[in-house]
Amino acid sequence: MDRRFVESPGFPVDVVNEASAREKAGGGRPEFWEMVFWWTRKPLASARAVVAACLLPDSVNPAEFLYMTKLRGVEGVPHRYNPSISPRYRDLFRNAKLLDPFAGFGSIPLEAIRLGVGEVVAAELLPTAYVFLKAVIEIPKWAVDNGFGKKLVEDVGRWGEWVVNRLREDRDVQELYDNETAVYIGSWEVRCPHCGRYTPLVGNWWLARASGREAESEESEEEEEESRKKSYKRIAWMESATQGNEVYIRIVDLNKVLGKKEITAKINTRQGIVEVGENRYRVPKPNIDARRETATCLHCNNQIRTVKGEWYVKTALKEWNENIEKYLTGEIPLEQLLNSKARPKLLAKVKIVGKDLEFEPATKEDNEKLWRALEKLRNIWGDPDIPTEPIPPYGNVGGGLRFPVHTTNKWYQLFNPRQLLTLVKLVKLIREAGKRVEEEKLREGWDKEKAHKYAEAVTTYLAIALVRYAGYSNIATPWKNYTGFGSSTALLRAVNIMVFRGIAMTWNWTDYNISYAGVGFERDISSLINGLSYLVSAVSGSPSPVRVLLDDATVLGKLDEEKFDLIVTDPPYRDDVAYAELSDFYYVWLRRALSDVGDVFGVVRLVPRFYGEAFFDDSGNEIDVQWRFFASKEVSEVVGRSKFFGGGVGSFNYFKELLKKSFVSMASRLSDEGVIATYYAHTTPDAWEALLEAGWLGAGLRVVVAHAIVTESAQRVTARGKASLDTSLVVVWRRGVSGEALADEVYAKAVEVCRDVAEKSRKAGYRGYELFTTVLGCVLSQFTQFKNIVGVGNLRNQGLRKLLEGYIYPATAEAIAQSLGARATGFRFSPPSMFYLLSKVLVERGRARRRQMDRSTVTIFSIGTRAELSLLESLRIVGRDGEKFYLIEPEQSTDFVKSIEGVLMDKGLSASNPNIRCSIDALHILEYLASSLKRDQFRKRFDELRTRYPQHVEEAVALAKVLLGTLPENDVEYKAARALLEALGQLPRTGLESYVGRG
Repeated sequence: MDRRFVESPGFPVDVVNEASAREKAGGGRPEFWEMVFWWTRKPLASARAVVAACLLPDSVNPAEFLYMTKLRGVEGVPHRYNPSISPRYRDLFRNAKLLDPFAGFGSIPLEAIRLGVGEVVAAELLPTAYVFLKAVIEIPKWAVDNGFGKKLVEDVGRWGEWVVNRLREDRDVQELYDNETAVYIGSWEVRCPHCGRYTPLVGNWWLARASGREAESEESEEEEEESRKKSYKRIAWMESATQGNEVYIRIVDLNKVLGKKEITAKINTRQGIVEVGENRYRVPKPNIDARRETATCLHCNNQIRTVKGEWYVKTALKEWNENIEKYLTGEIPLEQLLNSKARPKLLAKVKIVGKDLEFEPATKEDNEKLWRALEKLRNIWGDPDIPTEPIPPYGNVGGGLRFPVHTTNKWYQLFNPRQLLTLVKLVKLIREAGKRVEEEKLREGWDKEKAHKYAEAVTTYLAIALVRYAGYSNIATPWKNYTGFGSSTALLRAVNIMVFRGIAMTWNWTDYNISYAGVGFERDISSLINGLSYLVSAVSGSPSPVRVLLDDATVLGKLDEEKFDLIVTDPPYRDDVAYAELSDFYYVWLRRALSDVGDVFGVVRLVPRFYGEAFFDDSGNEIDVQWRFFASKEVSEVVGRSKFFGGGVGSFNYFKELLKKSFVSMASRLSDEGVIATYYAHTTPDAWEALLEAGWLGAGLRVVVAHAIVTESAQRVTARGKASLDTSLVVVWRRGVSGEALADEVYAKAVEVCRDVAEKSRKAGYRGYELFTTVLGCVLSQFTQFKNIVGVGNLRNQGLRKLLEGYIYPATAEAIAQSLGARATGFRFSPPSMFYLLSKVLVERGRARRRQMDRSTVTIFSIGTRAELSLLESLRIVGRDGEKFYLIEPEQSTDFVKSIEGVLMDKGLSASNPNIRCSIDALHILEYLASSLKRDQFRKRFDELRTRYPQHVEEAVALAKVLLGTLPENDVEYKAARALLEALGQLPRTGLESYVGRG
């Protein structure tokens, strides 16, 4: 069987990671990513590298590989250049068929097209992702193949401009927005249960705090507490004042107050303090904390808490949503609606004057425009373009799914009246634009099918611009005040509703003037044009046929008996994102813009026009929401689903079963010599084991190699404050599982083979978690080639975990240790000790006093040793400083005794009467005693400790031997371990050898 380059130690994972990290950072993102927000999009650099390496032979020169894929030798990021495959390898690509059954936003199939793969097939379960995939890979390729790629870009821009102009001519829209205002900032006001007056609830009083740093991506938009002095281009905030029954907003624009274009200031956002020179200013603190269910009335200063068992604010918002529907259906008058316990409230408005921003308080007239919008909505209530579909009723639980179900139950309620009316008008204009495009092409002599498809293409991009606009202008999108270059348009940007992987009520939401030049819908059309231009250029010259399928990865029923040479995919990571439910925010608008309206048995309803297969079932009935039809089929763990669907839907076991089915389905479509490559980036050992259970035990695939490849932004908001991976474990699988073997025999063989792999990989430049993952992949390849491993029990019960903990993870550690000069003695280290060992030998100290580790390193080592990060922190093996981690080890010092004494202090261990919790505690206690006591005193204390903690002491001595053989002689713990072994009379004849193993 031919080996592929991805299996070679020459595969340049370090260069791939460097390119991927640059791409995910600010300025490196592909333009088409800005068309609309989607989750966990894989860098094009990594997708290109993985696809190419899975097709090229292992004999390819690494330098040539980098040249062909443009991972080196180009300015900027590689994805801005199309690959250039050498003529002698082109047939490998032309003769291959690639499948991505979890294609998402299309990074993998797009790069396969650019590489010239013979046929590229991308599948997605959800209609929303299906439409986005069409826009990313299928439509641009179809347009280029037919010679009108650039014309399509021009027409999207032309018809987008037509829509904007019609909006500007619409009297309703113009009456509802101030022509000079670009953005309104609003929140909710509630009638105080104590004093009876309406008080605004404001979660953030800041308007601008721009230091000139551009936001790196939609996924990194979260403010942080700042405390150091730096230069700001703009500082402004709101304050409140009361007069009678009213609360008024005042604007503090510090640039105007001080008469400066730039201000050097020290800002503490948590305390609300701004220091400029000797002057100190105070920014109001939020008067609502939704997590703690508390609010404060700005009139009487009383706390607004629970009333009759439920938070008053929650009850008030629920009443508003109930009353607004009663008003729209004619059950109550406007006066009664406006007398509700809660109602939306505009606080401030943002204008662009010249090249600067002007902040003004919202006026009574501004707020009255919301009520005029309500009256206009009442006149069209029942229109099928109003999204009255239900949000998932189970969305108030964790697992990547949050919805304000206690206050909201329908999608239209996520918009204020003006936003909702504007979006409905936008849907109708886009639908009309699509019809005009088709009529225009028919007049030009195009055949009906081609004209319809072209109209579908143009309308698709306009519809995506629509949902992009909706994602920034709703009552669940907070105003973003803390980034930007200081220019007007850079600051005028909210946080996308999808960034936090859940939808919640916000207390400083944004309302964009849809027809404002360069800010409203015009900006969204511009993003679509830029993205489409990129895609047209990217696929130009590619011979690859492309198919996008709406299909279930656990079945792949649309593929019949087709076989594929390469399957590269990014399956869901257990409880990462509840795609079916969250992307319904897009779906309810896409379905309207891409469908027509017709009379069905006397009822005006949506009827098929474009992508009927996505929005209607086989009987022609509307698929009103994705969550109702597809959530139970989605490969993910979402606990709340079981409450609605029953049958264990959404449980971890349900996730494992669907993941297994998807692997079985992929394996059945794989050619005999084919390769499957899967991305996987989950932080729990259970989820990692679920992948092995699905691929190896379920589908009969064997692991041939694994790599740790950067796929996520280190600054993304969802990674803050928790264990998460900035990398994915890319696992490569093949057919060929057969027979059985004894666990001990496979263990010995794995250490022998993978020791050499570790050595070759180190020489090739692999370091840290990259080296660890590669060696782990090697060990897995030795075990997973067998259908059954004897000696660990039933693999499908608890045997897999026993195999991993007792053989695979220890074999990985031993192989690495032996590659550094060790040889086995038959000792098995506990998970915390394996973690400590790997951190010591794989992480360079550099100039730091202790080894520093990023989030991915800690997480991968945690997974690969089954040492939970929470356990490591509680045992004081790992410390955390913000988003950085460090190993709690003896600090580098010339006085190693004092250094070890410092570790004991950090751990809270008493040398005289220690409470030893793990073997690392025992190691440091013994190192200290051996270095500070006379030999006979030490032996007495050693015997005492061995009696009290026999297992920990035995393991500590074994670990000292490994550290002595693997650490450099100038490392302080090398000296400490040597002192311990010398005191025990167990110092090896040569300090270059030590021992590691398993029991």
